[in-house]
Amino acid sequence: MYLNEHFDTAYTMKKTTKNVLKYLIEFLIVAFGVFLGIYVSDLQNEKKIKIEKEKSINYILKELENNKSNIESSIEYHQLIKSNMDSLASTLTKKDVFVNYLENKKFRHNQIKGWNGVRLANIESTVFEGVKISGIIQEYDIELIQIISKIYKRQEVYSEFGNSLLDRMLSLNSSTKVVDVFGTIQIMTTDLLSLEKQLLKELEKVQKEIKTSHNNNNTY
Repeated sequence: MYLNEHFDTAYTMKKTTKNVLKYLIEFLIVAFGVFLGIYVSDLQNEKKIKIEKEKSINYILKELENNKSNIESSIEYHQLIKSNMDSLASTLTKKDVFVNYLENKKFRHNQIKGWNGVRLANIESTVFEGVKISGIIQEYDIELIQIISKIYKRQEVYSEFGNSLLDRMLSLNSSTKVVDVFGTIQIMTTDLLSLEKQLLKELEKVQKEIKTSHNNNNTY
C-alpha cells in the first residue's frame, strides 16, 4: 500500500515536471519567435530610415545646388545693372534726383541697359520643409541639423530683403522722387549684390560641410 502510494506520487511529480518543461519550452519558443520578429522588424525599419535619410540629404544638396545656380545668375544680372547705373549716375545733377519721378525726363529705370526688373534669385526650401514635416530630420546628426538650418535661414533673410526692394519699386506713386527709385536700384546693386556674393560663398561652404558631416557620421 505504501509502495503504491509512493510510486503514484513519483509518477505524478514526473508527469508534472514533464508538463512544466513542455510548457516552458513552448513558452521559450514563442518568446524567441516574438523577439526574432521584433528584431527583424527593427532591422527593416532601421534600414528604411537610413534609406530615407540618404535620399533626403541628397535632395537637400540638390536643392541647395539649384539655389546656388540661381544666385550666380542673379549676381551676374545685378553686376550688369550696377555697371550701367554707375555710368548713368554721372549724368544726373543734385537737382535732377529730387524731381518728381513720373514727371522727370532724364531718368527711367526701365531704360537702363539690360534692365529686367528687380530680379531676385529663386530660393527654394520645399525639400527642407518636407524633411522637417516628415520628421526624418530627427535622424540627422545634431551638427548636421545646425548646418542645414543655418543656411536655409540665411536664404530666407536674403529673400525677405530682396522682396522689400521689390515692394518699394511696386509702390511708385505721384509723390515718388527720382532719388527714391534711383536709391532703390542702388541698394539692389550694392547691398543686395553683396548679400548674394556672401550667400554664394556660404552655400559652397555648407555643401562641403554637409557632405563631410554626413560621411563622417556614416563611418561609425
